[in-house]
Amino acid sequence: MEESKPSPFPPSAPLSTLGEWLDLPATTTSLLLLQSLDPRQYVHDFWKNRTRPDGRLFSQSRPCKVVMGMLRPHSAGSALVTSTTSADSAATTATTTTTTKVLAATTLHIGQPSPDRPDRGDIVVHVTGSGGHNIGTDFLGNKQQNWDVLQAWLQRTLEEEDQEEEDGNGGCAIPSRLKLWTGKAALRLVVTVHILEDGGNIEDAALLACMAAWKDTTPLPQLGKDLVPVPERGGALFWKNHEAYLEKRATATITTEDCKENNNNDNNNDPPRAFRVSLTMGVWRDPQDQTTHLLVDPSLHEKQFVDGTLTMVVDTSSGRLQPQYTGKVPLTANDLALAAKLSQARADELATILLS
Repeated sequence: MEESKPSPFPPSAPLSTLGEWLDLPATTTSLLLLQSLDPRQYVHDFWKNRTRPDGRLFSQSRPCKVVMGMLRPHSAGSALVTSTTSADSAATTATTTTTTKVLAATTLHIGQPSPDRPDRGDIVVHVTGSGGHNIGTDFLGNKQQNWDVLQAWLQRTLEEEDQEEEDGNGGCAIPSRLKLWTGKAALRLVVTVHILEDGGNIEDAALLACMAAWKDTTPLPQLGKDLVPVPERGGALFWKNHEAYLEKRATATITTEDCKENNNNDNNNDPPRAFRVSLTMGVWRDPQDQTTHLLVDPSLHEKQFVDGTLTMVVDTSSGRLQPQYTGKVPLTANDLALAAKLSQARADELATILLS
């Protein structure tokens, strides 16, 4: 029978020796040992005390910074969104920083609308990461994070028509603003999103970057004001200062006045834009008292140990909420009411940036 070998580390050894044996910094305490050996318990200990590893409250988002016009004049609009939080460790002089950074840019193309939506333009979203086309990296630098799910969610969120817009009572849908000429010409808004850093809650940062880039997008070209169809070229649209238009305008049978009926804005003024913003919350159930808690804006480290994720999309024009939940913990009406209240407060906070 093979004899068991003695452990290279005796159980009764002092903690400092354990730290040396694990090759941890000399200033490491039991808290950092727990973080290294049992990261789930380390995070849960903070949550049990109604706080978080980075010092935030459950209902507190990370500070957010939005910088617009980063890529002018190479895009129609652009924005950089950065969410960062720092926490000073009580055991060491080091500072733990988690950062989520997303860059979004928009470009405009002119084409034909789809037959089933003759008075709408369309939106195309492309998401890329630091690891290549549509591939990102995890926090260790491994190329394994795929952004297909994020791309599909942004696509649905940006192109979805508001019910009030369909009923003719207003609304904020982007596709309806991209109309040029009903059934003949429309704009396509191409939104490119690049994930620079993923420190958690990449969904909220990516959607905010898209909305900020849309706000920064130059005034949309209008039929009759900026673009004129030339019948001799099959109704092709030309810029007013384009030489092909200058050659044909003497014989053009479609005038500027004729185009105003089909313009994307009859008053030749781009109306105030409304936006959609989201708030993502981690769902955690306390294993002792079985109470459910919502953790606003979870970091990448926290997201690994939550029991579910709830995202609320808020339309700043109509106030409509669109929830999306994935998880194993059932949510009560009170949980959803709290989530709605937190989401609306976040939307009001971001409105000062997007609507100013």
